Parts: sequence; structure tokens; C-alpha cells
Amino acid sequence: MEKRSVKKAAMVSLCAALAAGQVVYAAPDAPEDVYTPDESTSVADVAVAGVAATLDQYYQAQASMVDLSDGTGVAGVSVALDGYYNAYATGAVSKSVALALTTMTSAEAASVLDNYTNLGIANVNSYLNVRKEPKKNGEIIGKMIRFSGCEILEDAGDWYKIKSGPVTGYVSKEYILTGEDAELIAVQEARLRAIVTTESNLNVRKEPSADSKKITKITTDERYDVLNQVNGWIEISLEGNDDGKDMSSGFISADYAEVKYALIEAYEFSPVTSSSSLRNSVVNYALQFLGNRYVWGGTSLTKGADCSGFTMSVYKNFGISLTHSSRAQANQGKKISSSEMKPGDLIFYGSGRINHVAMYIGNGQIVHAANPSAGIKISRWNYTTPVKIVNVIGD
Repeated sequence: MEKRSVKKAAMVSLCAALAAGQVVYAAPDAPEDVYTPDESTSVADVAVAGVAATLDQYYQAQASMVDLSDGTGVAGVSVALDGYYNAYATGAVSKSVALALTTMTSAEAASVLDNYTNLGIANVNSYLNVRKEPKKNGEIIGKMIRFSGCEILEDAGDWYKIKSGPVTGYVSKEYILTGEDAELIAVQEARLRAIVTTESNLNVRKEPSADSKKITKITTDERYDVLNQVNGWIEISLEGNDDGKDMSSGFISADYAEVKYALIEAYEFSPVTSSSSLRNSVVNYALQFLGNRYVWGGTSLTKGADCSGFTMSVYKNFGISLTHSSRAQANQGKKISSSEMKPGDLIFYGSGRINHVAMYIGNGQIVHAANPSAGIKISRWNYTTPVKIVNVIGD
């Protein structure tokens, strides 16, 4: 696909919009391949932070004959503007402009654009289905939550063929942003993440040392937010810890992981039909809230919940009362083995003591309120080491 060159007039319009307020990308309406909760979720305002303010300061400095080249004034502004004008003069694609603009905020985050040739961004409030074939009744093989990234492989009429994470399939073109719009969001949403490169599960340790205690194992299917890097070790965020505001974390060897700015990408997903209509209903209801926020102490499925608040509120809809605590929920119901688990059962995680809970949805997957970065998402049931499984339905 041919990428658009960015014209000076377009950049002027963008800056004017930023100066007036914020640029907002609103998802279009159409329920066939997009789920939006009944209680509307606000669409995040996205823009390149600080552009309007720094441009104002730049022009003020220029008007006052302030020399920016000696380090005074606004650091990075002259570099960013030079990058923009060079890109404009040479007819460079919008990626160059995005890189130039982000010099004044986060040039490192802009490196996320190097991961894609034809970038697409899911412009939805909750999730977008990825289908095996380019048709509305095509088999669902994956899901992309809001602002997930993808590589656009092919234009197929009303559909794009895309690759996102482990999923290759078709998505409705109506819900995919491309070009400069996609690039601006990508830079805004990119986070420093660790991607496991070994095929086997990787040990997570309490401290940055091979002699330190192993606290869990993680899989190649996940992208983990990086908290720190020290002496060949990477500190990663594991999951929301519902017994306090601090996130659970641990250390992995840098020899077995790649650290880079990356976007959230699609999750593999296949609908499951259980013999229990109640179990089907519970899972389908829980999946409606994919992509919504993680909020510590929260219980709202639309405005934000932590891990136990999410499972508690889902089951409350079906008349099953659970306590707002993962450790307490682990004692509500019947303990079962992994060979016995069925969609709707609860799986618990933790190191030393339980501090995280997720719902099994079948096909080796869970849905859970993971952490503030990922929100409510799908993961492999053993993305980290489970410590207990409980049947709270009682069948």
C-alpha cells in the first residue's frame, strides 16, 4: 500500500488542532465485528504530547531573537523542527514526521514504527474480531483490543488481511487506522516491553541474580512491561496485585528476552461451546469487557476493575456472590485440578501467597484484569505459574 506523504498544510492543521485542544479519534459505529459495552467507554484523547506548547515556545524564542542552538530555550525543539522541514523538503513519508515530532517528547518510543512496514491500529472502544476469511460470518480466530497494532498484508475490499502477534487473518477495514493517524497513536501507546525469545518457559526470579529464588515461570505468548534493567537482568511487571497498590514484579535474564518499544497485539481466540449454558453465558459476558481498564480496588466492568473486582462483578451478574479479594475467592468453591477445569472456573496465581485471579474461558486461555497497561485481556492459562484452580459454579 502506498503511504501518504505529509504536506505542510496538514502539519499546520494538526498543530492548530493541538493548540485548540486535543485530537480525538472516535471509533465508528457497527456492531458486527466490534463489541462496545452498554455503558459507553470514553475514547482516549490522543495527540503528540507537548507539540503545541513547544511550538509556541519555539516561535516566542525566535521572535525574541533567542538563540536555541546553544542549548537555551526548549530542548529538542530545533532538532524536531529541522527533522520536520527536512522530511517535508524531501517528500518523506509520514513516519519521518512522526519521528521528528516525538524528538521533543520520546524519540525512543517512536522506534515502535520500525516494527511495521504498513502499520494498522485497531480503532475500537473494546475489541475487534479477527476472522479466518474476509466475511462477517467468518470463523473468529483472534481479537484485537483498542489500539492494538498490526501489519497490513493485503487490501481485500472491505477487509484488510493482517498479521498481529500470533494471529494472521482478516479484519473489517472500517475499524483500522492507517498512515499518519496510526503512527501518531502508535507512538503515544508504545510501551517498553520484554518479549521472551526462548521457546521454553522462562524462570522469573525475586532478585536480579541466577542464585535468587524462582518465583514463577512465564511464556513466549506474552509481552511484559519493563520496570527496570540492571546488570543483564530485566525487571518485569507480572500482574495486578489486589492486596496492595504495588504491582507484582520479578526479574528475567536479558539473554532470553528482547526489550523494545512495542504495541499490544492480537490474541489468539476460538469461541468455546460448553455443555453448560450457564458456563457459556458467564464466559461470553466476561469477554464483552475486553480492553477495558484495570483500576486497583475497582469493581466496574466498564470504568475499571482489578483482578478480583473483575471476577466478582462478572459472577454477580449471575447471582453468584464472591468476595473482593483473590485470596478469599480461592477459598470460595471447590478446588479442582487442571485436567478438570472448564470454562468459568477461576485460576489463581501468586508467589508465596495468592494475589491474582483469572477466569478460564476454554482452549487453554483465560480472561483477566491484568494490569494498568494491558487492562482486561486474554492470556494463556499458564502464562505464569498457577497455584490453585476453583469451581465456583458448583456443577
